[in-house]
Amino acid sequence: MYAFALKLTRSQVLAEEIIQDVFLNLWLNRANLDKVENYQAYLNRMTRNLSLNALRNIAKHKVLVTDFGADENFPDHSTEHALEYKDTVSLVQKAIERLPAQQQEVYRLCHKEGLTYEQAALRLNIAPSTVHSHMKGALRGIRVYFKKMGIPMVIIALILP
Repeated sequence: MYAFALKLTRSQVLAEEIIQDVFLNLWLNRANLDKVENYQAYLNRMTRNLSLNALRNIAKHKVLVTDFGADENFPDHSTEHALEYKDTVSLVQKAIERLPAQQQEVYRLCHKEGLTYEQAALRLNIAPSTVHSHMKGALRGIRVYFKKMGIPMVIIALILP
């Protein structure tokens, strides 16, 4: 679990904290452990979720620091961050453009306009399960594109749900 957390976070200190949190959560929820069928998968999922949550919190903190100048110890990289954000948006847009038309439309409706699968299904006159299927395909296509571009999975996880 430590190796997995370290791979995701690339920080020994953060990985150690995450593993401590995993065991703390196990202890606090020990009454429900009899319902778990696959302990290895359960622990991996918990480690993954806690790692991604920690990375999101770090990213949010950096955004707050950059946007609001909450900590003067950090150098001002706002122009650099703006350019990186533009590059990321451009990469996502290129990945979306490579998707089939129906997947593009479903992605646009659900992610850009914030519609639920049911609302998108009504608008497109298709079944919600079809919307779900198109969305899975779209996200898979975007992840494959990012992998081909050499973008780390951690960044992909922060960008995509």
